[in-house]
Amino acid sequence: MPSLLMIVPSRGRPANLDGLVQAWRETTSGDADLVVALDDDDPQLYQYNAHRVAMVAVGPRQSFVEWTNEIAVGNTDRYRFVGTMGDDHRPRTPRWDELLCSSLDSIGSGVAYGDDRASLPVVPSAAIVSSDIVARLGFLLPPVLAHHNSEAFLQALGADLGRAVFVPEVVVEHVHYTTGRASIDHTYLERANDIDADREHYHAFMAEEWPKLLGELAAGLGIAGTPDGSATSGDARAIPGARTTPRPRHGPHELSPT
Repeated sequence: MPSLLMIVPSRGRPANLDGLVQAWRETTSGDADLVVALDDDDPQLYQYNAHRVAMVAVGPRQSFVEWTNEIAVGNTDRYRFVGTMGDDHRPRTPRWDELLCSSLDSIGSGVAYGDDRASLPVVPSAAIVSSDIVARLGFLLPPVLAHHNSEAFLQALGADLGRAVFVPEVVVEHVHYTTGRASIDHTYLERANDIDADREHYHAFMAEEWPKLLGELAAGLGIAGTPDGSATSGDARAIPGARTTPRPRHGPHELSPT
């Protein structure tokens, strides 16, 4: 059984999935499963082709975060790690999945990510998280979000626990229109409508809900906390010497291979 489940919600971009699957085939060690989440009202649903590499979950339309949480929470008992990335990510480093999983094995529970070549400082736009963290929180990404600020939360989660690992030799490129590596499309434009609301919801969540959740999570994981109940904060630490180059609708046994 692979150690990692990577979750990729997609809508209206079957060509993007083609590019991701090709990169996945060329770089993944075999220690990871890929599941693609698709809305059943997507006009391009039947143009998707996972090329017998990915599992597919299809259901009523929901946001990137809702899809990610549904599948992540439903699979924490089957995988040691669950992760998230977009259909516009491209793994570039051979055995990237193995390297990220090994980095978390070295510290226990936490968050690990590589270089997305799209942001400075680097943020975990594609990241993996230990399943025990997801099981205790009941989510991988804050349910108050639709899409934006997901990477900000993952960065805060790892740093606040003192368990964030940045593996600089691992490249999972974010082929995004803001970097000039992709054209803006309807999906990007539609998500842009959520930017302000997501920002507001994120800051409210981190101020009002996160301190208590963090304290409970740290205690459950056996991580020493500070007097205010939160875990020790810190920046992501780099691992040198790596190889260069909700309501479950689809439970763990309902993902169908294509």
